[in-house]
Amino acid sequence: MFGLKHLSIKSKLQIILLFASLGSILVISYLSWSKAREILTHRIFDQLTSVRASKAYQVEAYFKNLENHLQTLCENQMTVAAMREFNQSFDDLDKISFSLERDAKVESYYTQEFFPRLAKNIEGEPLFETYRPTGNAARELQYQYIANNPNPVGKKDVLDDAKDNSKYSAVHRRYHPLFRNLIKRFGYSDLFLIDAETGDIVYTVYKETDFGTNLYSGPYRNTNLAEVVRQARDNPDLGAIQLVDFQFYRPSYNAPAAFIAGSIYDGSRRVGILAVQLPVDEINRVLTGNQNWKQDGLGDTGETYLVGDDLRLRSAARLLLENPAAYLDVLRHNQVRSEIVSSIEKLKTALLVLPINTEAAKKSMAGKSGTQIMQGYGGSDVLSSYAPLNIHGVNWGIISEMALSEAYAPINALQNYLLLSTIVLILLLTLLATIASQRLMRPIDLMIQRYGSRHVEGKPLTSSVDSPDADADNSTPEMDIGDDDELRELSQIFQEMRQQIHEKIAALAQKEQENEMLLLNILPRPLMERWRQGDTKLVDRVQQVTVIAIQIVGLAKSTEQQGVQTVANAFNEFIVQLDDTGEKSDIERLDCFGDRYIAACGLTKPRLDHVKRVVDFAHEALNLVKAVNQKYNLGLNLRIGIHTGAVTAALIGQKKFRYDLWGEPLSIASQLERQAEPNTIRVTQAVYDPVRDLFPFESNKSVVLEDKRTLPTWVLGKTGLRDLIDELTFGLSFDDDDDLNPHSTEERD
Repeated sequence: MFGLKHLSIKSKLQIILLFASLGSILVISYLSWSKAREILTHRIFDQLTSVRASKAYQVEAYFKNLENHLQTLCENQMTVAAMREFNQSFDDLDKISFSLERDAKVESYYTQEFFPRLAKNIEGEPLFETYRPTGNAARELQYQYIANNPNPVGKKDVLDDAKDNSKYSAVHRRYHPLFRNLIKRFGYSDLFLIDAETGDIVYTVYKETDFGTNLYSGPYRNTNLAEVVRQARDNPDLGAIQLVDFQFYRPSYNAPAAFIAGSIYDGSRRVGILAVQLPVDEINRVLTGNQNWKQDGLGDTGETYLVGDDLRLRSAARLLLENPAAYLDVLRHNQVRSEIVSSIEKLKTALLVLPINTEAAKKSMAGKSGTQIMQGYGGSDVLSSYAPLNIHGVNWGIISEMALSEAYAPINALQNYLLLSTIVLILLLTLLATIASQRLMRPIDLMIQRYGSRHVEGKPLTSSVDSPDADADNSTPEMDIGDDDELRELSQIFQEMRQQIHEKIAALAQKEQENEMLLLNILPRPLMERWRQGDTKLVDRVQQVTVIAIQIVGLAKSTEQQGVQTVANAFNEFIVQLDDTGEKSDIERLDCFGDRYIAACGLTKPRLDHVKRVVDFAHEALNLVKAVNQKYNLGLNLRIGIHTGAVTAALIGQKKFRYDLWGEPLSIASQLERQAEPNTIRVTQAVYDPVRDLFPFESNKSVVLEDKRTLPTWVLGKTGLRDLIDELTFGLSFDDDDDLNPHSTEERD
């Protein structure tokens, strides 16, 4: 194990005992935690699936009951008679004349009552010409039962008779109380009787602005009510029931509405179409369990909801029902578009508004069932159980979810308990390991104390040969260590060898220091240690290494101007200072030949911040060359390239060996250095990404590699370094075409 060779045997025994015990504890704890997590996950998935299946059955049964009830209503003789009489009386109204005064009152109702409420829930401003009822019958009925109705908006159904002595009012007075009681008892939002041939809505219970209009050519011809009526009209089968999905319905002030419809037959002749506006409240009641989510086993965050084939909600969201303000805050936090949040706030529902782009929604729409841990529509991770619904006429999916944080709360508690227990056990095991190692090592400790040599943790073997008491120690009589065992024999052997060892240690230590100094000129210290231990085939593949290539520009020209000795002294001082700076940051010089200097960080000593260290080193190199220029009155400049990645390093040669390095970081750094501007630091994307927030990089043109690949490059603070470059080149003159000109924008080829 790394680092154990520097420890005493007693410390190694303690570590081995601790690791053996601690390893067993950790493995058992992890297996227990993992198994508990697996069991809890399966249990919650089973619970969610059970809730989902139960709710799906209830929703499907609800729509099946709706279909059966509507079919029964269509076959009921009262409905048949009402349809026939409403058709006839509606046709009679079409033959009467309609006064402008009544038209004005109808328009006044639209502009003063209907449009202000509608405008709150739609974009733009509604115009009367768009919604104006056409036909005498429609205008008369909207006047008598809406505009001239003394009851307030939302209570127009209270009026049984308009008192206009018309045949329609007589029919209305006879059937309206029956239909009104029917929809209240069954919870329908509204009931419509429609002439199948003309498309006229000849009767409604709640008397909204669709009353009397034509669904084939009138203002609401593009609504889902018109769609379900056309489907019922086009299906001639007796007892056929049609259902359409929720859409925003403007007569109900743009609230979401779904419709179910069927044909009314008098014998074999179709006399009309019966349509019912479905309440979303009943669907929500089923899915929320009357807002008793906890009783359904969904805890504090679980919910069951429906999603349509447009991947939008078809039921209420739990948090919107419990805390609307918190729900809207969650949507804003998840960066949901402001217009969607605004619509939900206006309509007080997320139905048809909030997109559900989750994996569960997409898979349920594809007809798949299953369970999965995924991101929910609220942005947090959830456990989700999903399946498609089997409802004729619509493509819906049903999803039951619970927040992962709530589901795994017991596991988190178990994890904390195991962590606390592990800490206590570590303390106990440390005490026991210390006691055991001391008992085992006591005879050896006595021998070490007796013979005067130490191998203390982190310290090399030392000798007392040169000490004044060396001779006295060597003549000390044999120590009695107690038991007659292998340790006694070992003590005798030590006594015999001790004199010989002490005589040779001094000579070997001096020779060792000389050899070490020679090797350190060739190899980094960690590799030198490996080589001294017999590893002569030093080959390493290092994944995280940052290489810097520096070209010292202007040596030849400075030599001509200042003389060989001056430049040699300056150059030597610069390299020595550069080496010292690199050593402080664990940056190792790999080569220095001619005017090039190659160094790397992370090669023999892994460093998490190797990229930052090298960039800081490059900055310091610019500072050092500035100081040398000022001291010796030179005009030296630096071109610096940096790249990071994996390299291969190996000891090459036998009699004359050297530590060599190759790989993309070296070749690319060298190419960047050759193409860099004087006194700039040019780096690749791999260097830029980890330190982009620490240094003022500027984008530079891409570099073309030898294999024709292109790499984007960055220059470290060209704008921010301009003052530094001017200081470094102060007093020097450059031609405009001089490639050493620091203000030149041209790259070298």
